[in-house]
Amino acid sequence: MVIEEKDKDSRIVLLKLSLYCISLWILMFMLIVLKIDVSMIDEKNGLNTLKEFLCANIFSWGCICIILVGLMGYVYFKDYLKNAKRLPVEIEECESVNYENLSFLATYVIPLVCFPMETDREIFVLFAVITIIGCIFVKTNLYYTNPSLVLMGFNVYSVKCKNGGAFKNGIVIVKGKLKVKDIIKYMSLSDNVYFARRIK
Repeated sequence: MVIEEKDKDSRIVLLKLSLYCISLWILMFMLIVLKIDVSMIDEKNGLNTLKEFLCANIFSWGCICIILVGLMGYVYFKDYLKNAKRLPVEIEECESVNYENLSFLATYVIPLVCFPMETDREIFVLFAVITIIGCIFVKTNLYYTNPSLVLMGFNVYSVKCKNGGAFKNGIVIVKGKLKVKDIIKYMSLSDNVYFARRIK
């Protein structure tokens, strides 16, 4: 039983970190566009050497790695959600809180895009800031403020459930729209944040 609980906690932490990586997709794409060096690609001769290109774009490859980690996490949590074992609940009240994603963009993504990245020290500080923000988001359960998920068709709702049992009130991340009297199956990410799929 203890091993199962530890395994479950590890999966939840992994999902939270994956969600944070997904939330950084927009930032990472912007940073790649700003920093990738294509000056060594010649129109006539093509790419001079693959090694030079890779070495010249280490920063961009780091951004791509973060995108890939988020992508693997997205595939993982979609598969995990299909196997949700919690009993279905009926939505009694729901209110969209998608506006918080705009706050994330304005507060974190846009300022970080404008962050100076001319020296190795500045790049190190940038990734240190991203790491610190990620730790704060995971600890405070604010990882649901995720503009990348919104672009993929997910929505965030504050809901109250009619026959909730263990789940009465909370924040729900769901693919598509959610309305009163919808039936959902869910899995818990924290005390008040849930991933859900609509079944009716």
